[in-house]
Amino acid sequence: MNIGIAVKWSFVISLIFELLGAFMKILHLPGADQLLIVGMVANGVFIVAALSEIWGSVRINTNEKFMWTIAFIFMGILGALAGMLYVLMGRKRVI
Repeated sequence: MNIGIAVKWSFVISLIFELLGAFMKILHLPGADQLLIVGMVANGVFIVAALSEIWGSVRINTNEKFMWTIAFIFMGILGALAGMLYVLMGRKRVI
């Protein structure tokens, strides 16, 4: 499987399921917990795939690789923001 496809689709799936799950949780609808779990698993797949893509790149230096790693792992709630920045802006430079 192409790692780029895994990065794109896992990001889209995690974003959709987490937003939908959060919306359903706010409205106290059944099934919200399951949607959030699927979104979190997809987010984990996205982080692993993106870090694999970053560390396999020869186009960026080691300092930038560490910066992306820190952004994905240690930003917690803002990790979604780091993921969005990576998909929209940083990925073009990496691949």
